[in-house]
Amino acid sequence: MNEKQKDIAQKALCEWLSERDEMDGKPPKKIDFAFALKDDQNGDLIFFVFKFKKSALGKYLIGIAGGFPDEESTDCTAVFSGFDEFPSDKDEAVELAFKMIDFILQFNARERIQAVFEKNLKYISQSEVDVEKIARQFVKTETRFFLTVGTVDVPSGKVVVADPLCYMYGDHVIAPVLKRGIPKGSYPAEVSICRHNYIGIRMCTARLKIKDTRAVRYELAESEEETAAFKASDGVMHGFPVDAGMMCFIDANGAKNYAEFLEKWHKENAGKNHYDDYFAAFFAESFEKLPAYQREGGDFIEWTNPDSGGRMVQISSGFGDGFYRSFWGFDESGEVCELIVPMVDPDLYD
Repeated sequence: MNEKQKDIAQKALCEWLSERDEMDGKPPKKIDFAFALKDDQNGDLIFFVFKFKKSALGKYLIGIAGGFPDEESTDCTAVFSGFDEFPSDKDEAVELAFKMIDFILQFNARERIQAVFEKNLKYISQSEVDVEKIARQFVKTETRFFLTVGTVDVPSGKVVVADPLCYMYGDHVIAPVLKRGIPKGSYPAEVSICRHNYIGIRMCTARLKIKDTRAVRYELAESEEETAAFKASDGVMHGFPVDAGMMCFIDANGAKNYAEFLEKWHKENAGKNHYDDYFAAFFAESFEKLPAYQREGGDFIEWTNPDSGGRMVQISSGFGDGFYRSFWGFDESGEVCELIVPMVDPDLYD
């Protein structure tokens, strides 16, 4: 047992307790070390278990502190007490201590995820993109992957990036047509993917590759004013809202064909939902083919409009709903080589 770690843990627990309402702002009247534990279910973290009293005549209560990853660490990351009475039976005390460890580790994980989620909101709202950050997402590592998930037909030379399930059909269409045109053709759609213990598998950056060259700079993709998501007296807000956890790349005329398809589908399937009762089957098939790169139920599809024959790609939008922006990538010759949608910053997790 590392005596220095035990002293650090005891001090951390005393400070934590003195800030709790149950202690009326006072440190424990008495605190004694009970035993140490190594949690082999969570990376062999080292914890110290203590029994303490709120008052001199009070009962002993149980508290834990630690989370040391090894014998040399001095970083006490987990402290907790539920103010339960310290069990007289050693086995019961150990069992209770492990329950407390599980609780505080899960709580800390949620806190970390929330903090990182808030940072990610800033990431997706930025108007400038770090070229190297995007490039790193398309290099395979232990936690990062990337795939070509389909082909997008762009016969009009104009691209729409939007939420295909919520905002491309009906009375509230928000499907911005990007102002810049590209050569008419068909282009591969790629997605960078990260996989971490706390957030699972997430789609990070969607990318439409227009040329097989490397982007050296990015520029915010502006929307045509008449189709922009939001307009104000001082200009247009470029980007697109997501309210169904999905984004897509589609041709501008293809977007109109897509809306017509959905309108016809709903007339023929009154009372049904076009995701649950139609698209979900395509996503489930995608998951069956590539289960290692997406969450159960599927995160991406290439879909061909059975009426027009045009192909589009739908991709899960990072953490789901929000407001996302697109960026044109330019190569060394100054030509557009790609269109990207940053959705999750994997650097926040690594």
